Amino acid sequence: MKQNAGFSLLEVMIALTILAVGIIGIIQLFPESLRQSRIAQERTSVASLASTELGRVRAGSISDLVSNWAVRNAFRELTQAQRAYAVYDSWRASVQRIGGDVDLFRVTFSVTMFDGREERFVTYITEQ
Repeated sequence: MKQNAGFSLLEVMIALTILAVGIIGIIQLFPESLRQSRIAQERTSVASLASTELGRVRAGSISDLVSNWAVRNAFRELTQAQRAYAVYDSWRASVQRIGGDVDLFRVTFSVTMFDGREERFVTYITEQ
């Protein structure tokens, strides 16, 4: 009696179907991972901008914060030339005095991205 040692056509088709489903699932992950990578790069760029601006706030005095920096950064929209190299559309800042015995200010720095998302950064400043 002769024994067949190979796979049947049905077994091969089932194995190929399982393989195809797995490959399709993995391929669908790539566009999402590219999108998440782009968003992470944009957030890094915006965080650097916020760090720079809020660093200027911390380096200055309270009077400069309230009179100059807050007015200059209340709303700032990029020019057409700046937009060609940026990942954001505009930013705005607000300064709010928090009540109490100490001059404590809450500085909020918000950046609007081209796709409408908004990234918000907050720091607190007091007289040194």
